[in-house]
Amino acid sequence: MTQTQDSPASSLDWNDALLWLPEIETGSVRAAIFDPPYAVGTPVRGKEDGAAGSVFGPLSFMSRTLREVSRTLMPGGIVAIFADWRRMADLAYVASTVGLRPSTQIAWVRRRPGTGGMLRAAWDPILICARGVPDAIDRAAIRNVVEADYPTKRDHPYGKPVAVYEHFLARVVRPGDLVIDPFAGSSASREAAESLGAVWRGCDIDPKYATTTTEGRLL
Repeated sequence: MTQTQDSPASSLDWNDALLWLPEIETGSVRAAIFDPPYAVGTPVRGKEDGAAGSVFGPLSFMSRTLREVSRTLMPGGIVAIFADWRRMADLAYVASTVGLRPSTQIAWVRRRPGTGGMLRAAWDPILICARGVPDAIDRAAIRNVVEADYPTKRDHPYGKPVAVYEHFLARVVRPGDLVIDPFAGSSASREAAESLGAVWRGCDIDPKYATTTTEGRLL
């Protein structure tokens, strides 16, 4: 079952990322967002997923989805990988096995710290990998640090500020480029992509968010 939007420019589908990504044309994507659920103790995709309660289930899932994301990227295209520091080393390795080259890492800093044990979490890494060398718009001296707090009220439990996506998408996206987000959630990446004149496509396995972030119909 898929949800589509009437607008030819952008669309948000209700679908499983592993079923949705093969529909994206090979080499057609300028930038991809990779921000799946990372819970180890619960099923990865919100349903029974084999060995999802162990480290092997999630890593297998990440490898399969990253392989598909890599296939969709054009030469010089990028994927922005969101994860906390405990997952990033594994994801960097997985990315290297599917033809992606680590390019840079962004520190996303927040003034309002979150939860934590010995120290409160106030930043997260964002790994930028590329299909070859990133095709940057220019060589402007843009810092690899972005400061943006979570909204006080969020529509999605893991929704990110639009400013976070704008910070790196503006470095590579030209008008008319395709940006994809296979774990779209709140669709904040859509707002950032469309502000740059890009075409955005995304999907989310949870119909609650697929149906509330787009004006579409169920098919």
